[in-house]
Amino acid sequence: MTTSTTGAGIAGLTIHGKDFSAEIAYEGATLLNWRPLLADGNEGENLVDGYSTPAELQSQNGVRNGILAPFTNRIPDGQFRFGVEMHRIEPVLAHEDLVFHGFARALPFILDRSFEENEAHVLVFRTEISPSDFKGYPYHLAIEVEYQFSGHAVTIDIRGINGDDRPLPFAAGWHPYFRLPGLVSIDDLHLTLPSRTAIETDADLIPLPNGQAGILKRDDATFLSAAPLASHVLDVCFTDLIASENGLYETRMENRQDGSSLTVWQERGHMHVFTGDTLARDRRKSIALEPVETPTNAFNQPGLAAALTLQPSETRSFRFGFRFEAAR
Repeated sequence: MTTSTTGAGIAGLTIHGKDFSAEIAYEGATLLNWRPLLADGNEGENLVDGYSTPAELQSQNGVRNGILAPFTNRIPDGQFRFGVEMHRIEPVLAHEDLVFHGFARALPFILDRSFEENEAHVLVFRTEISPSDFKGYPYHLAIEVEYQFSGHAVTIDIRGINGDDRPLPFAAGWHPYFRLPGLVSIDDLHLTLPSRTAIETDADLIPLPNGQAGILKRDDATFLSAAPLASHVLDVCFTDLIASENGLYETRMENRQDGSSLTVWQERGHMHVFTGDTLARDRRKSIALEPVETPTNAFNQPGLAAALTLQPSETRSFRFGFRFEAAR
């Protein structure tokens, strides 16, 4: 493992294993690239389309591979009620107009510990938020991001740790962009997503209400079995996920020409899909398959209050990962 700057000139570390190499930025504990080693021993393509320059990281355009915590996606005007208190969060970065994707993506992390376990390389990054750090979020929260690299698979665990003497709201997710070797467009991919239901939103991607305790959903089984991504423009949260035989929720993208595939799995939550049509760089060259603990604007959903609440000294974990299968 090498610590200093990555190949992109971003402060972080590089790690090499028997079957992979990866780079992680200290800012946001952000995975910049992950390359599988091929059968011939050569390094393969970067399959996670992360930030390519320090300036791009600072811009946060597309939130490439961003760790989402303590909230995921958008909060309209930054306003929410928690318990009896009303709060208003301001945009995370000065150049941003919206309140979205949490604070963690732009915070400095430290490498808290690293070790090998069962032939896997494990790195744990940590940051802390104090009550005065962010207006509208007056809590003491520690966030840990654990990466476990093993062969052609990566497991990620985001943990929220309440260091306060009162409850606080917390939810986590990840905003990765994936591609497969040799393809120049996601239009050449097939997607399988274990869901028959999607969340209806307004023009600002905020879920529409359905009564006092729910959000409006629609039937959408487009990708319940493998279907081509060509012609689909998506920025949609799929919900009511259907578990695989192993008990996990698995979303799969594949190149049917050579049989290569990448599967994103999660233990619970929802899957938000974004086809990258508005990115500043390389539109539709990769696809965001985002495992999220809660849907957009969860802090304003009364029915989710119990799931969001992190009690004093409590730790909650959101675990997911991905695995790559090379061409046949």
